[in-house]
Amino acid sequence: MSEDDYKQLVERMLHNDAASPMISSDTGVEAAQQAGQLAAQEEIEWAVAGGLAMHFYGSPRMTKDVDIIASNHLSLPPQHPLSFGGSSYTLQVGKYKVQVDWIVRKDGYRELYRKALQEAIGLPNGLRVVTPEWLVILKFNAGRQKDLDDIVFLLKQEKLVDRPTVKQKVVETAGEWGWLTMLPGFRRLCALADGTTKEPSKYYEQEEL
Repeated sequence: MSEDDYKQLVERMLHNDAASPMISSDTGVEAAQQAGQLAAQEEIEWAVAGGLAMHFYGSPRMTKDVDIIASNHLSLPPQHPLSFGGSSYTLQVGKYKVQVDWIVRKDGYRELYRKALQEAIGLPNGLRVVTPEWLVILKFNAGRQKDLDDIVFLLKQEKLVDRPTVKQKVVETAGEWGWLTMLPGFRRLCALADGTTKEPSKYYEQEEL
C-alpha cells in the first residue's frame, strides 16, 4: 500500500460507525489531537499506536484508551507512570474523560519505537499514525495475546502489511539476530492469518461466533 492508500483507509474507517470502539473514533481522535497540539508546542514527536491505530486500519476490536508513542513526556500532570516507559494522562473530551497512554520507551526496545515514530504517516486531520508494518513489529514485541491477535488481523487484510518490509525494518533496526529471534513467531502468525495451520486463533474464534 502507498501512503495515500493508508490515508484513504483511515478516512474510511473514521466514518464507519460499525467499527466504533468503546470510545468512539471521534472521541479517540479528539483526545489524540489535544495531546498532539501540546506536543507540537513542546517540540515532541508523536504518533498514534495501539487500539486506535488498529481501528484506523479496520479492526473491530474495542479499546478504552489512546496509545501514543512519543519522543518525550508532556508537561501534563501524569495519572501514573507506565512500567515500560512513559506516563498515563487523562484528557477531557466533551463529557468523557479519556486515558492517553503516552509511551516513551527507555528500555531495549527504544530504537524500534524511535524508528516507528520517525516513519509514521501524517494524516489530513493532523494526526500521525504508525505504519501497519511497524504496528506489527511493536505488537509482536509487546507479546500479549491481544497484540498477537491484532497482528493476525493486520496480516489477514489484503495488501495492508508488506511482509518483506517487516523483515527489512527489523533487520535495519535490530540486526539479523533480531529478525532470526522474531522469525518463528512471525511465521506462526502469518500461517494463522493465511489459514494454513489448524492452530486456533483466539481473535478469529471470537469473530466467527
